Amino acid sequence: MTNMDAVHAPEVVGNKRLSEFLARFVKSKSAVIGLILLAVLVLSAIFAPVLAPYDPYDSNLPNSLQGISSSHIMGTDELGRDIFSRILYGARISLLVGVESVFLALLCGVILGATAGYYGGKTDTIIMGFMDIMMSFPDILLAIAFMTVLGRGMEKAVIAIGIVSIPQYARIVRGSVLSVKENVYVMAAKAVGNGDRRLIFVHILPNVLAPIIVRATIGVSVAILDAAALGFLGLGVQPPAAEWGTMLGSGRQTIFNAPHVVTFPGLAITLTVMAFNLLGDGLRDVLDPRLK
Repeated sequence: MTNMDAVHAPEVVGNKRLSEFLARFVKSKSAVIGLILLAVLVLSAIFAPVLAPYDPYDSNLPNSLQGISSSHIMGTDELGRDIFSRILYGARISLLVGVESVFLALLCGVILGATAGYYGGKTDTIIMGFMDIMMSFPDILLAIAFMTVLGRGMEKAVIAIGIVSIPQYARIVRGSVLSVKENVYVMAAKAVGNGDRRLIFVHILPNVLAPIIVRATIGVSVAILDAAALGFLGLGVQPPAAEWGTMLGSGRQTIFNAPHVVTFPGLAITLTVMAFNLLGDGLRDVLDPRLK
């Protein structure tokens, strides 16, 4: 092999792996459907100012609780605000809360899980013991407890949801690190003098990304559900913000005489959660080496 061939070999291998991944991804119906739904959701959130026919915060009491019509395709809420416009803007909030909370949980979970799995012993026992204690409580109950301490608001909801999600990522990373750290290439890297930090972040973690990516994708849907639950209880994003859970909470008083007020925010949550779950399940099938 010439020097030029050696330079281009990693690039060729990378392009081949990408082509194989795309081919398997396209064959996965759940992944494609989830990606399409997610793309529609993201585009709707980005172009909400263009797509929304009304200001989502503009009240018009004489038009309150109107049903579906040509002027309000999803009706209006108890303050006369256009529900379709609020759902479009609510996509921004829900996606932001979901992604930010998962990023926080992923950052902390990867560090804790990698540390526990790599060092083992007492370090592993202490870290995972604390994670097990957190996992013994239902996520939403623990999130409510944190919100009680932190206070209300979107930023507090992100922190609370992120904290309660850390154990899930820590356990996944720990298990993956335990299965990889004894491989030959890791032992060889250690033998030539690589430090623990380099071994973890350069030689181990890049080889355990598949389960982390899958869990993070599905985790966004769980975070959105938790944020909606907190908003419904009045602990998360506060009115008049157009957040889907908050919309459900404010509309529950009119559920019998104006069911559209809660129906459409509920459908938005359902479709969003389904999109992330379908995408996550598809990625799991695509990235699972046992299915190749």
